[in-house]
Amino acid sequence: MQTDSIDPIVKRAIADGVLQRAARELDKLLEELAAALDPFPFFMGTSSIQALEIDPAGVADPARGCVVVLPDGRLRELVLRMMPGPFDTGGIDQSEEFKELDLAPGDYVAYAYAAAVELARILEEREG
Repeated sequence: MQTDSIDPIVKRAIADGVLQRAARELDKLLEELAAALDPFPFFMGTSSIQALEIDPAGVADPARGCVVVLPDGRLRELVLRMMPGPFDTGGIDQSEEFKELDLAPGDYVAYAYAAAVELARILEEREG
């Protein structure tokens, strides 16, 4: 007979704490990596939006929209709006908005990790 019992509530609290620490450490890492990227990449070939799309395998949710990392290392949802514009500029104008993300802690860590990996890859590519 086993005398050691596991309290699932305590273990869940420990897991939550580990996740929170991981998120804080990833936030710091993203700030450092983003600051090291000069110039910061432009979003999908645009010349006005500095942002890098992040799409972690297994966590991405099409209802969430386009998640990007910004030059300050923060993760946001990018909302692009196309609207009719002056004919001499191609007839289309755009506006962009960076919305706060509402992610579960585990999803946040997955996105932050994917962002760190992508930023580090770009840095390596530029240095090598």
